[in-house]
Amino acid sequence: MSQIPFPYTIIDANLNRISEGLRVIEEYTRFISQNKAQTDQLSAHRKKIASKITEPHQLLNIRNVSQDMRAYEEPTKRSSLIDILTANFKRVTQALRVLEEYTGDADFNRMRYDMYTLEKQVLLPLYQKPLPRGIYAISDTIDHLISSIYSGASIIQLRDKHASKHDIYQKAQALKTQLSAIPQAATIPLIINDHIDIAIAIDADGLHTGQDDIPIAIQRQLLGPHKIIGRTTHSLNQGLDAQAQGADYVSVGPIYETPSKPNRDGIGLNYLKEAITHLTIPYVAIGGINLKTIDFILSYNPPLIGLIRAHDDIPLLLKKINS
Repeated sequence: MSQIPFPYTIIDANLNRISEGLRVIEEYTRFISQNKAQTDQLSAHRKKIASKITEPHQLLNIRNVSQDMRAYEEPTKRSSLIDILTANFKRVTQALRVLEEYTGDADFNRMRYDMYTLEKQVLLPLYQKPLPRGIYAISDTIDHLISSIYSGASIIQLRDKHASKHDIYQKAQALKTQLSAIPQAATIPLIINDHIDIAIAIDADGLHTGQDDIPIAIQRQLLGPHKIIGRTTHSLNQGLDAQAQGADYVSVGPIYETPSKPNRDGIGLNYLKEAITHLTIPYVAIGGINLKTIDFILSYNPPLIGLIRAHDDIPLLLKKINS
């Protein structure tokens, strides 16, 4: 930057602001999300900013902290990673716009738009609801799903294999409205079975699909990185494949024969046993689980236990799970 226009103080302040903001974000992608591609991109931007300072003595000479009316202000207390990252992305993009205006350098314009894209990539996954351990309640009935929440379910799924898509959409919309009035439902993921268009239309927290559905990578493109994607799997190979494709969780089953999976035999407990050491994503033990079979399932300590019919038994099942 051989021809830095007046005033130098603005140039100096905003170059520093960009470098500081980039470093805060980079530390997150390096040590917390451990995303090498994003870390490398942020590092490249920092180096690009540093390369713009070809006459550092000019900037250092005019720097006078004692005359900066914003110096030593009490720092803002951030309440979450989202707040920290959002604040620093805004710091970077705003400073880039200032430099773009005062220098006329097109590089600052290009970097600003790169940062807008990176902000989306870094922040959106943080809006995905966590998958807490416990009971995964599945039903085609709104009342059953609502009662499951009050009984202590960790996740709920609307699954209706018989109604028309129009009726499923209406039901999903009504469920979403009712959930908004239940305070404890705010942290409980709502998953839609099969219908990605309905999941998108009602802004559900996620989608669950079977083996014959479109690839998980395509689902991710349509839903975004902040939505939960689950996949039905009946074997370890299917589970590993779904995990490699980017599923957030898989179902393991049906362990026992169940009316919800007609014409399919139960797969037994071998896959559930294998999942403990081979799957790195959460998995749901499902299929014929009730008060009579729960003890066999609990010996494998699955992260989630799926229930389709035994909703009334959730309190007793949770008591066994937590004992």
